Amino acid sequence: MLKKRFYTFIVASHADAKLFRLSLPYPVLFAIGIFAIIGIITAGVASFHYGRMVLKVVDYSNLLSENDIFRSENQNYKIQTAQLGEKIEFLETTAQKLVRMAGLNSPTAVGGIGGYSKDTLTRPLPASAGEIESINKYNQSVNSIEKNYRDLEERWEERALIEANTPNVSPLNGYVTDGYRKRTDPFIGSARDTHTGLDISAPYGSRVYAPADGIVIFAGERAGYGNIVVIDHKFGYTTRYGHLSKFNVQVGQRVSRFDVIGYVGTSGRSTGPHLHFEVLHYNKYKNPYPFIKRG
Repeated sequence: MLKKRFYTFIVASHADAKLFRLSLPYPVLFAIGIFAIIGIITAGVASFHYGRMVLKVVDYSNLLSENDIFRSENQNYKIQTAQLGEKIEFLETTAQKLVRMAGLNSPTAVGGIGGYSKDTLTRPLPASAGEIESINKYNQSVNSIEKNYRDLEERWEERALIEANTPNVSPLNGYVTDGYRKRTDPFIGSARDTHTGLDISAPYGSRVYAPADGIVIFAGERAGYGNIVVIDHKFGYTTRYGHLSKFNVQVGQRVSRFDVIGYVGTSGRSTGPHLHFEVLHYNKYKNPYPFIKRG
């Protein structure tokens, strides 16, 4: 008969010096050890799975929160793209109006065609590929409008430059006493000559204004004209102002429309105070009256 092996555990208390003994047979002790190990492993596995579950719950909560944010951002995006489409349509309409105002009605005129209808704007494209397509179309439309506006701006600037340098106002507050025509010479009654400008009568010393922007290329005395100012405007236009009493400009000076360039006189071949006003285009005489009338 085999003897059972026992293991004794002694626990001593320092307070009353008592000893506690616990004797356990080997099989019981072995079983307790096995159960302890199993318990530790089970607790570890349970803790691991619990930790993973907690992380998943946290991730799920974060996903729900992010989903709400994305849903809100998507709604804002749809509203903003709709507003952007309306702005693009407005810009295109405005550009076309400016084109008509500028008289640029050629097939290549700026402003473009097409655009987005209000029905399209109130039904934004769905998410994913549709939104990317919508954004690409908006970007293409914006780039096209920007280019068209740049072209239109250049055309307007060019027209404004031409307008600023084209004589289109009367250089003197007075009344026309003689026009651009063939006439009898006022000094030699029987002779016929061509009067190359307008004679505008005004009191002696009245101000003479530049009818357009330009540069003074002559300010001095010339036969027949007396004291004369000559202004070179861009785009081939030149203007002359004869019979002045005195100058208010000098050669090389840049003048703007309505700047005072001199004063009415009767110098040169003149019968009384007036201004002799001439307009030349590429050195060819033009009737000044249509320019004054247009202004």
